[in-house]
Amino acid sequence: MISPRVRYDDPHWLLASVAQDMRRRAQYGTYNGIPEASGMGRYLDRCRAYHQATGTVLIFTRDAGAHDGGWFKNPDYDQCYHLSLSYRDPATEAPRPHDHRQSRAWAEAFFQQHCRLLWVEPAYCPEGRRAEVYHYRLFCDRSWQPLLPRKEVYSTAFTEIGWKSWSELHGDHPPVEPPLGRE
Repeated sequence: MISPRVRYDDPHWLLASVAQDMRRRAQYGTYNGIPEASGMGRYLDRCRAYHQATGTVLIFTRDAGAHDGGWFKNPDYDQCYHLSLSYRDPATEAPRPHDHRQSRAWAEAFFQQHCRLLWVEPAYCPEGRRAEVYHYRLFCDRSWQPLLPRKEVYSTAFTEIGWKSWSELHGDHPPVEPPLGRE
């Protein structure tokens, strides 16, 4: 069974209303991609939900620090709105295959006219792949205004002088693997 703290069990919860409520919840923090980091678990709990009518497990966060933390060389990829979606059978809550048509509807509810700017990818980790999680990221500037990043995540064309990646500072990869690329 699913145990997110936030459940939209009433069938009258429209996708747009759920998206609005979850965007509001996400505004009170940011996520750095490391669930074990101080306070990140509480933030994720607040940003995780289940929509009974569609059987959708949703996580919507404001992610920050992908460049500042040394993961991506291009500063345009430092922060984003991040929607993760997977699906359950509404009657039994057993896992079911990813519903791409429903995901499109969710993406439109959350990102509206900015859908054309989304970076969409399947999960990288084994647990996410088993659950058929897909990630939808809308990259933003420092004021959280949507943008289409210039070049690729590892481009150093816009990297400030003296910037060091995680591997340059610590000799290995970041604790969470970077995304696979654009779809």
